[in-house]
Amino acid sequence: MRSRSGRLTMLTSAAMVSGLLTMTSVSPASAQTDAKPAAPPAGKPAAAAAPAAAPAKPAALAAQAPTPAATPPAAGATPPATGTPAAAPAKAGEPTTKVTTTKPKKALTEKQKKDEAKKLYKEAEARFDKGEYAVAADLYRQADEHVPGAAPKYKLALALDKQGLVTEAVAAWQAFLDSKPDAEKFKEKIAEGQARVEALKKTPAKVKVATVPEAPPGLKVAVDGVAQTGKELSVPPGKHTLTVSAEGFADASQELEVTFAEAREVNVTLTPQAPAPVAATPAQPPTPPPPADVPPAQPPPPAAPIEPRSPVPAYVTLGLAGAGVVVGTIFGIQALGAKSDFDDAPTTKTADKVDRFALIADMSFAVALTFGVTGAVLLLSDDSAQAKAAASNATKKAFVTPFVSPTGGGAAARFTF
Repeated sequence: MRSRSGRLTMLTSAAMVSGLLTMTSVSPASAQTDAKPAAPPAGKPAAAAAPAAAPAKPAALAAQAPTPAATPPAAGATPPATGTPAAAPAKAGEPTTKVTTTKPKKALTEKQKKDEAKKLYKEAEARFDKGEYAVAADLYRQADEHVPGAAPKYKLALALDKQGLVTEAVAAWQAFLDSKPDAEKFKEKIAEGQARVEALKKTPAKVKVATVPEAPPGLKVAVDGVAQTGKELSVPPGKHTLTVSAEGFADASQELEVTFAEAREVNVTLTPQAPAPVAATPAQPPTPPPPADVPPAQPPPPAAPIEPRSPVPAYVTLGLAGAGVVVGTIFGIQALGAKSDFDDAPTTKTADKVDRFALIADMSFAVALTFGVTGAVLLLSDDSAQAKAAASNATKKAFVTPFVSPTGGGAAARFTF
């Protein structure tokens, strides 16, 4: 009797240990299986489901191994039926298999796609009219995925534009223009899309300037030399020069290139300025010695007395002038006589004589006039003026002489400086 009771206790302990090992080795992933395996149909033996439990065979072999002595079951516990196999734990490191029963969606027919697109588009229109632009944009996008077209693309761009989503709106407008909509049907919408793309691409970028140190005294920020207010700037798209200055710090500049509607933070590190060098006090120059006694300057020597000018040159010049008048008068009378003879008997010889006498007379009068003026100047000029002229330029000399030739006459002058 004691032998049977001990054997029963041993079997009960082994079964409980095996059950505990099975419970502790169950993987959490296997416990979260999306779908439970289908139960065997009624009337069929449970052996039909045996293949599903095939991975537990190695654990069953482990259960047959000798187990250490275990404590007897608590009082009142119902022992498991003899011969019932315990579930074997999975091996350590063995991947668990996740069974899914999700079936792929059935592809829609063209008619179903069109019906769904119309339904989504109609719902999107209703939401758009209510001002629910975010919901409307999502519905327009779904309708365009079912049946791509210019109309949903246009309304999607419009809904994004209404929300102020600049980058997304530009991409949507560009997608609408790239879809090549009908030029007649969408004429106004194409023009609107082109205008919106151009306008949105001019949207300024938001640039936040972060300085190190964070709040230096007298902070000033400038973009392309234009002073800005605060650290949050509105900068047009393109390349710019950002300049940051503060009291006690050297100016910091850096190139900045932004795109439309971009949000960026720019870090600027300010370097403290070196202290200005103290100007040295200039040394006082030595006191100059008192000036020595300078003898008074000697007066210039008196000018040499000027000898009185001789009137002889004036008389000679006037005499030449008188001679010129006499010669001119004589040849003038002869020219008149020859002219009278030419009038009585015109010949070539007489005409030549008239011309020759007239020319000599004219030249004689010209020489007389020249010498007459020169003689008058020499005779009437003041000695003091002559002295000044001589003092200013003692080397100047002048020489004038008349001349007469068979074919002409005149006066020659020569000045020496």
